[in-house]
Amino acid sequence: MFQTITPDKRHQFAGIIDSMHRNRFDVVVGQWGWDIPGIEPCYDKDQFDTEDTVYVVVTDPEHGVVVASSRLNPTTRPHMMSELFSEYCNLQPYPVSETAMECSRFIIDRTLFKDPLLEFKIRCSLGIGITQYCVENNITQLSWLTHQKFYNLATRVWKTEPLGTPVSDTPDGGVWIPAVSKMDRATADLQRQRYENAEEVVAGLIAANAVRPAAKQAA
Repeated sequence: MFQTITPDKRHQFAGIIDSMHRNRFDVVVGQWGWDIPGIEPCYDKDQFDTEDTVYVVVTDPEHGVVVASSRLNPTTRPHMMSELFSEYCNLQPYPVSETAMECSRFIIDRTLFKDPLLEFKIRCSLGIGITQYCVENNITQLSWLTHQKFYNLATRVWKTEPLGTPVSDTPDGGVWIPAVSKMDRATADLQRQRYENAEEVVAGLIAANAVRPAAKQAA
């Protein structure tokens, strides 16, 4: 389903971590067009991949390659929100606490999945892994910066509030929102319920997406 790689176990998963960095490059640079200064060719590893980073990864069971991943960093040490995006938090300060972590590089390689049901399960697995790690380690808050579309999706599962107003003057032209989500067992249970009822959830999402264009056309 997913693997959680803590710093003390990193040497056991060297191959998976290598696959993760390569997959991240394929997505954030190859697909999203990001320009990340200082990284190696075909390998997304930056200054926020540290000795303290926790990785949650989902692998292809047939080939062992990483198809989705995310990283969690302590907020009591330099992290992306503190070093790069603090000015985005104009509604409330980003959390800095032993019980708060930052989530970044939430990556799903959508080019590998033609089946929306499989893609949904992969995304659920990644979310479950993140939430489970937080609950088991007394992490009650997760800060992150994300596209507005994913922010809207995340609020269906995580109790989330913005740290700042949407930011649109970014290099990629997207709309980004800094946010903080509550991590608790009830959220973990909800995520598992959605995974177990994936067919029903995905059918509802597909139906809702089909209605929206028709509604716009009628308007």
